[in-house]
Amino acid sequence: MPRIITAVTQEVPEVLDVVSLALARDITATYTRTADNAAVAIFSDFSDRRPSLEIVRPSLAADARELTRIFKVDFPRDWEPPYVINQFLVPWEERCDVFTQVPIDVGVMFHGVAVSEGSILPVPEPWWWRVTDQGRWRPTRAAQEQWRRATVDRPTH
Repeated sequence: MPRIITAVTQEVPEVLDVVSLALARDITATYTRTADNAAVAIFSDFSDRRPSLEIVRPSLAADARELTRIFKVDFPRDWEPPYVINQFLVPWEERCDVFTQVPIDVGVMFHGVAVSEGSILPVPEPWWWRVTDQGRWRPTRAAQEQWRRATVDRPTH
């Protein structure tokens, strides 16, 4: 059973935007839709034919009380429905830990929060992304170096 991390957002993220957040962490990774078209799977060189991350098709919820019941966290009162539920499945292997950051990014970039095991996941300081003068998201140099060490430069044995 993988780790399930959910980004509950107020905006619907484009699939390719979310895939790009994952691929920024491992520039050698590839992606494909699952056979049932219910998710997008991210494959890293080290993933042994199993996805390092699965991005499940988003769903909508209309009742904040139901979200609180399911996720066991309180969401901001000023949020208005619908709420977008974006689920991410990450294997428990340490080498996949870098992909647990993707739901946090989705939460921040699409006006929401990432939730796991009854807690809202904190946004690290400093955060991995900055907005350029052109209004585009760009990872910090430190983030790029961290991700490269965690994926591409990681020893295989």
